[in-house]
Amino acid sequence: MTATVAEQTGARVRQTYYWRVRNARTRHRPESAAQAWHIQPGHPGGAYSDLGHGLDPPAHHAPTLLSRSRPTGLRWEKQEFRAGCLACGWEGPVHFGDGFGDGDNEAVEDAHDHAFPGWRTLPPITTVEDRWVLPRSPSRWAQFIARYPAGWVEQGAPVVAWHRHRREAHRPPYAERPRYQLHVPRPPRARNHRPADQEALF
Repeated sequence: MTATVAEQTGARVRQTYYWRVRNARTRHRPESAAQAWHIQPGHPGGAYSDLGHGLDPPAHHAPTLLSRSRPTGLRWEKQEFRAGCLACGWEGPVHFGDGFGDGDNEAVEDAHDHAFPGWRTLPPITTVEDRWVLPRSPSRWAQFIARYPAGWVEQGAPVVAWHRHRREAHRPPYAERPRYQLHVPRPPRARNHRPADQEALF
């Protein structure tokens, strides 16, 4: 009886294997590379990411997004997403969706639950204009991040912003903004109660 080799996990290991498939260094066809778990392009550690990743893992948990496509037997493929960490082998549960906020958002949130538990309590940016203005104003930015837990800013904790529509995709870090921008629902507005004497008229 032969022993089964356990599948290696972790964003960095997955990305290395993905490139081995793409470069025809495995028994799999290079064109099948997209079916292997890999870091989603544009996310930390993945292709086309401004941030890339170094040879050594970061000293702290660092969120990223893993994805793969799965053949359905029809003309299209199904997308799967899961959270990854650039510092350890942890991975989140699999989410299904089309991307652009569907399936990928849930996985990115899982990654932040792992790297920055409690991130949902961070102060939110409440206007679309401030998404651009606030990080570019040193005084306003310093005032904003003063409410973050100690050490989080240096480790790349996310910026939280109220979303513009129900399924607005989370934005990965890039050169000018080295942290995720996560979009959360705007809290419901409190209902205005009519004065008691006005209510008596109806």
